[in-house]
Amino acid sequence: MNAFFSLLEYDLTVLMRSWIVRFWFFLSIVGGVAAVVVARNFADDSSFLLSWALVLYLALGSLVILVNSVSAISLEYRFLGESIISRGIAPTPYVLAKLVSRSLGTIVMFLVILLPTSFFMMSNAQNNDLTVAGIWVGLAYWTLMLTVLTFLGITVSVLFTNTLFGLVVLGVFWYICLGLLDVAYWTEFSPEGVLGNLPLVLQGKSLVIEITTLVSLGIFPLIILPFIALKSLNNRDL
Repeated sequence: MNAFFSLLEYDLTVLMRSWIVRFWFFLSIVGGVAAVVVARNFADDSSFLLSWALVLYLALGSLVILVNSVSAISLEYRFLGESIISRGIAPTPYVLAKLVSRSLGTIVMFLVILLPTSFFMMSNAQNNDLTVAGIWVGLAYWTLMLTVLTFLGITVSVLFTNTLFGLVVLGVFWYICLGLLDVAYWTEFSPEGVLGNLPLVLQGKSLVIEITTLVSLGIFPLIILPFIALKSLNNRDL
């Protein structure tokens, strides 16, 4: 347990010092302020504007999450075997620390920007149709998706020692899945249509069965992927 917390603290420190993380965090702040300004000065529904803010964050932020997660272990393979032998670092706390730290980084960066942005938009928009419940459900969906991506990235980082190859493979897979998900839900090829049901979610009009189904589908990979990553690392000749 001590090894896990030591590794967790170390990896969180690495994340906070990363220039990619700092740059993305700065861009997210600028984007959040811009979203509030737009909602305050334009007559579009606030659910429509927040939906596009979430879509843009997912599209662009996924790149940052991919880089941070896919490189988490693959870049350390050169000295990982030596660390396991000389410092007594077991594979299990090592992988779990990576999963927790990178997921925490992803979730905190997302919520610390989008949570206040959403409520500022709700209180300052010219035409507000957001609800508190809708905002929480929408952000929960996005948090779950970003966490799944982080877990996928860590797993790929274990499976492929070549970071660039793993990044390309997972990147292509992830963006194809996002495209298929969008096509499955959109109603027409227009700025409103491609958002699908997301504005309705933010308006608090989600059905309980929909929430339960999507959360269940999201939790499943969060349970399976750590076992795949641990088994792959334990079987690898370091």
